[in-house]
Amino acid sequence: MIHRIPLIGLGLLLSGGLSACQFSPVEKAAYQQLEAQLRAQNWPAADATTLQVLLEVSDRDRAGWLTEADVAALDCSTLLAIDRLWTVHSQGQFGWSRQQQIWQAVGGQRGDYAPAVAVAFGAQVGWRESAAPQWRSYEALTFSTEAPAGHLPATTGNGVSGAVWGGVATLSQRLQTCQAPAIVTLLREDYYTECDRTPHTDRCRLKAAAERWGETADWGGAGLPQRLIELEQALAQQRWIAADKITRIVFDHYRQAQWAEFGDTDRHQLIPCYLLTAIDSLWMDYSQGHFGLTAQAERLADLKLLPAKNQPPSPEQMLVFFQAVDWSERLSDRSENPYRPTYDAVSPEQVPKGHYPYDMGYGFSTYSSGYYTSWRWSLNPSCGFNSAIR
Repeated sequence: MIHRIPLIGLGLLLSGGLSACQFSPVEKAAYQQLEAQLRAQNWPAADATTLQVLLEVSDRDRAGWLTEADVAALDCSTLLAIDRLWTVHSQGQFGWSRQQQIWQAVGGQRGDYAPAVAVAFGAQVGWRESAAPQWRSYEALTFSTEAPAGHLPATTGNGVSGAVWGGVATLSQRLQTCQAPAIVTLLREDYYTECDRTPHTDRCRLKAAAERWGETADWGGAGLPQRLIELEQALAQQRWIAADKITRIVFDHYRQAQWAEFGDTDRHQLIPCYLLTAIDSLWMDYSQGHFGLTAQAERLADLKLLPAKNQPPSPEQMLVFFQAVDWSERLSDRSENPYRPTYDAVSPEQVPKGHYPYDMGYGFSTYSSGYYTSWRWSLNPSCGFNSAIR
């Protein structure tokens, strides 16, 4: 079994607290009030304040509830700051991130409210009894750490108060969109943490080259985070081919940087772990574990084809893997056989496990984008995508 770090879980690592966010004096006072309530474990007051803040920043305090459009437009700083306060002061027991994990664990999809899933979620977090035909009243909830994980906040849930249209499903969609840039920035900083001290390593030379090609801490705001949002949108709609091409475009930033810095492109080992992890998590989440680098590594492990250290795969080994994941067009090195994926807008279960991501270019031996046929075996070994256990 291959263990990976879920992208959503990395949101809990966000640091900086309220001081890192830019709020108006009124907003800052509200967050300070919420933080004081959570620190004192005054859960009912914190729950009420949480909803009130969302209503006020959405200009919906008179209406008393949020529409789906209101949630989609929620300020990311507001959402992430509140979620972090709940997460930190409940030691991970409460908060929207925790609710999102549970929503997905019971079969829910971000942004997709399903009544049957809502019932299963309600039973899981203690908003209803498993066998009960109705939801508990708000007054009957458990406002203590004895409550089940994900029990709070409840005012923004569904089935208890109905104050947010779509409840956890709708908030989860917005939360994920907001988290992607922050998480990528955090991962990037951690991955390159030694570069001020050791600037001449291959990893740090690649960082410098990538920055010359336009990579900044957030890739200019419209770079990598935006690409990840586009990737998630394509995956959520099961537009597998579009998602495949976005994945290659992101990787190609590093191929170009490698060529500029080292004079060759056969350095897949240098594609940074933070980038591989972010992309893999999205593929795995939206395909229910069927696509992604981790899914491919599981196939390699099942076939006993995990790469030996510093040893490329043999043509026979590549053939076995290509057949297993149905990369049939890559069974020939003839450049006149272009990349023609056929699996799109279909359930992942209808496609061989590990088929995507597939497009590292359009030719064969070099795929026109400079990636060699054995690219899947030569990814950055420190990231664990070619290992049996991560």
